[in-house]
Amino acid sequence: MFKNKLNLFTIFLVILLLLSSCGSKGANDPKPTENRLVYASEAEFDGLNPILEETNLDALLFRGLMRFNEKNEPVTDIADSINIADDGLTYKIKLKKGIKFHDGEELTAEDVIFTIESILDDNNASFLKSDFTEVDSITKLDDYELELTLIHQFTPILDKLTVPILPKHAFEGKDMRTAVFNSRPIGAGPYMFDNWDRGNSLTLRAYQNFHGTKPSIEKVIFKFVPDSNVRALQLKSGEVDIALLDPVQVAEMEKVERLKIYNVDSADYRALLYNMNKDLWKDINVRRAFSYATDRARIVNGILKGFGTEAYSPLQKHAFKNEDIEKYEYNLEKAKQLLDEAGWKETNDGFRYKDGEKLAFTITSPASDAVRVNMANYLAEGYKKIGADVKVAALDWSAITIEDTDAFMIGWGSPNDADHHTHILFHSEESSLTSTGYNYGSYSNPKVDKLLEQGRLEINPENRQKLYREFQEELAEDPPYDFIAYVNAVYGMNKKISGVKERVLGHHGSGFLWNVEEWTWNDR
Repeated sequence: MFKNKLNLFTIFLVILLLLSSCGSKGANDPKPTENRLVYASEAEFDGLNPILEETNLDALLFRGLMRFNEKNEPVTDIADSINIADDGLTYKIKLKKGIKFHDGEELTAEDVIFTIESILDDNNASFLKSDFTEVDSITKLDDYELELTLIHQFTPILDKLTVPILPKHAFEGKDMRTAVFNSRPIGAGPYMFDNWDRGNSLTLRAYQNFHGTKPSIEKVIFKFVPDSNVRALQLKSGEVDIALLDPVQVAEMEKVERLKIYNVDSADYRALLYNMNKDLWKDINVRRAFSYATDRARIVNGILKGFGTEAYSPLQKHAFKNEDIEKYEYNLEKAKQLLDEAGWKETNDGFRYKDGEKLAFTITSPASDAVRVNMANYLAEGYKKIGADVKVAALDWSAITIEDTDAFMIGWGSPNDADHHTHILFHSEESSLTSTGYNYGSYSNPKVDKLLEQGRLEINPENRQKLYREFQEELAEDPPYDFIAYVNAVYGMNKKISGVKERVLGHHGSGFLWNVEEWTWNDR
């Protein structure tokens, strides 16, 4: 009898230990049932056509003639070789043979020509059009060779040729902007489209006929989690394997044993966009005043918790950076002086007025981005010190039209050629009111226009650097933005994943997944 009771007690203890072990494993080291990677995506995409919309899936689904390497330098990918004529205008491009799209069709010169012609076709309204306006002609020599001729020598052309190649056959007889392709894409990248559960997730699966490194991870799932706090909770619980963190979340995530924190340098800056369609911002002194009234050091140390640096230029992380320009050090007296000179006089209520109008405006920020909202609130409170009545509108992206705002918390930046995210943002012809460009504030400065035009056509590196340094000087004198801070991209990831190659990232941490086909789970 005693022996039977002892056996029952022993069995009971074993069951308890097993249950305890299972519970511990589930809490501290969750493991998916299949070889997959779940990425917490900050937003859902409108579409997946890479010449109509830029997403962080592009490097997984597609490939271009060129590709950015670990140093953000363009190197050949689909192109086997590119020979440049002595005049710098003619590029003879040979393609690698046997590269196939996800549907089994071979990628040829016709697909390359179709892609570039589609970008230049106004009917498609591609945001990339200004990248290819220097293309004079593109001609097929045979199935695997083509010739691209430029109007002028165009230094960034190899960067631009990283554009994903589209399959011509997928668009025959179809309107590109409404084609099924945009929600069920066919590329030639390491992963292929599998399923899109609108509002929840998008699943990609490994393409085993990929011409490069064959993916080790079988599925990559982009789970749409717009709330940064929910992303952090799901990363901690193991529901997702990787997530971009807000600075205030990093300390807590560092305590989670199974996570590794990647603190990656980025060319991603935050700024206050001045909407030049509003009368308030037409006065340079007013814009300069608010730039002087911005305490960048406190924002970096407080809101960003040190995961960033003070910003003063869109090319601050580039080899062409100009450190000698006006950096708008925090100076309230200077700000007040400029507002006085602009005719905005302070009254007994503590605010400034001009011609009976109060110095007041609203800063709009996407509600899903806690960092931007916090920056906007901090700026609004700080601007009271110079007599401005500033409010913050934290809205869902669906309720935001940047062109209609008074001022907007913008996020931009690129680690690539100096032309990237400068021409499309600050050239007057890139106004989003009249083109597919990203000049949302309709900034217009003839000198800036000329410098950007010369900069993209200049071949001599020293002369080119001089032009972009002058561009930064002019931008500082006539600011389109109040540049605030460069933000490090801090990712939390399951530490059992290896193969990550860090490089300077673009806006919103883009580029972190650039070599995901080389990633592996260490315990599988």
